[in-house]
Amino acid sequence: MSNMKRSMRRVFWLLALCFFLLLGYLGKLVLVDREEISGNAYNSRLRYVDETIKRGDILDRDGEVLATSTLQNDGTYSREYPRARMAAHITGYSSVGKTGVEAAENFELMKLHNELLQRISGIIRGTELQGNSVALTIDMDIQSTAGNLLGSAKGAIVVMEPSTGRVLALQAYPDFNPNSVESQWDTLKDHADSPLVNRATQGLYPPGSTFKTITALAGMEHLSNWQNFTVECTGEREFEDKVIHCYNNKAHGTVDMKGALAASCNCYFAALAEEIGAGNLAKTMRQVGMDTPSHFELETSLNNIYLEKGATESELVETAIGQGRTGVTPLYMAMLASAIANDGMMMQPYIVDHVVYPDGTEAKHTVPEKLMDICSAEEAAILRDMMTEVVTSGTGSAAAVSGVTVAGKTGTAENATGYDHSWFIGFAPAENPKVAVAVLIENSNYGSATPIAGKMIRAALTELGEY
Repeated sequence: MSNMKRSMRRVFWLLALCFFLLLGYLGKLVLVDREEISGNAYNSRLRYVDETIKRGDILDRDGEVLATSTLQNDGTYSREYPRARMAAHITGYSSVGKTGVEAAENFELMKLHNELLQRISGIIRGTELQGNSVALTIDMDIQSTAGNLLGSAKGAIVVMEPSTGRVLALQAYPDFNPNSVESQWDTLKDHADSPLVNRATQGLYPPGSTFKTITALAGMEHLSNWQNFTVECTGEREFEDKVIHCYNNKAHGTVDMKGALAASCNCYFAALAEEIGAGNLAKTMRQVGMDTPSHFELETSLNNIYLEKGATESELVETAIGQGRTGVTPLYMAMLASAIANDGMMMQPYIVDHVVYPDGTEAKHTVPEKLMDICSAEEAAILRDMMTEVVTSGTGSAAAVSGVTVAGKTGTAENATGYDHSWFIGFAPAENPKVAVAVLIENSNYGSATPIAGKMIRAALTELGEY
C-alpha cells in the first residue's frame, strides 16, 4: 500500500510539473513571443483583418506616408500604397496575406494605444479606432534614386549607414504594385521572374570577386608573411584538376595583395587560398558572419557556405575567388562593406526606427546594436586602403565620385543559366564613411553594377548633406 501511495505521489508531482511547464510556455507565448508570432509569415491569421480598427500608417524617415488605410463607403478600410512599386518590397502588402513591414510590424500596426480610451471615444464620439504607425529608416529620395538606377535590370541595391546599421534604401527589381496584389495574385505568384521575391534580402548569388575581401582578410590572419606573398600572374594558373583564369586571360605580372585586389587577380587569390587552407578560409567565412542570422525585420535568406577543412583544391580555389557553391544576399554584402567601413564592427541591420502613437507621440526607438566584430580595426584599415586603390586605379574606377574618396570592390559572378552577374560593394567617404552600398545586377548584359554604385553613393551623400 505504501508503495502505491508513493507511486501516486510521484505521478501527481509529475503531472503538476507538466501543468506548470505548460502554463509557463503559454505565458511566454502571450507575453514575450506575441509580436513575433503576429508578424510571422506562417501565421494563417495574417490573412484576417479586424475591420473595426484602422491599420496604422507606414512612414519613411521624413514622415512620408508609404502605406495608409482609407475608410470605404461600406465601413471597411482599404489599404493604399502611395509610392506603389517604388517601395513595394519594403512595405510588402496586406491583402492576400501579409509580407514586408506589413507582416513584420503587424502587431504594432493593429495595436490600439490607450485602447480603453479609444474604445470609449469610439462609442461616444464615433471616432475611429486607430492602430499605431511605424516610422522606418528608409529615405524615399535615396530609395527612389535606387529604383531609377535599377530601371528594368533585375537586381538589388542596398544602402546602409555603417556606424548604426540603419538601412536607408532597399530596392529590388522585378517588383510589383502592392495596390493590386489581390486582383493580380494568380499572375504574380506564378510569374517566371518571381516579382514577389525581395532579391535584396532573399536572393542568393555567388559573390564573385567581392568575396576577395574575405580571402584577403583570411590571408592577413592565417599567413604570417602575407605582406611579402606575391604571385607571378600569367593570366591563368592550374590547381590540381582546375585551371583558374583572370578576366580575359589578362596577365598581371608580379602582384602582391594590394595590387591583386585592385586588379581583381584570380590567380593571386587562388594561390593565396592554397597557402591559407580550406579550414582557415572557412573559419574566416564564419568569422565575418556569413552563417550568422542578421535578425533583420524583413524575411531574409541565410547565406550558403559550402567549404570545410577537407574540401578539394578545386572547391577551395573556386570559393576563394567568389565562385563555387557560396551564395550571399545583397543585404549581407552591404553589411560586410559596412563592417569594413566601421573599423571591423558589423552592426545589426534594421529598417524600423520607431513607433508613432495616434496622438503623435514617438516610442520604441530602435537602438543600434553590434552584431559582431569581423576583424580588428587595424585589419579593417588595411582593407579600406586596398579597396580605395580598387576605385582610384583598379577595376572600380567607374564608381569614383568627384571630390570624395570611395572604397570598393567589383565582382563578376559566373551564372550557369545565363550572363554573368555584376557586383559592387563599397563605402564613402573612405576616411569617414557615411554610407555603404551593395549593388547586384543579374545577367549583367543589362549593365554593370559599378557605375550604378558610384551614382548611388553620390546621391545618398547628397541627400544626407555630406556632398
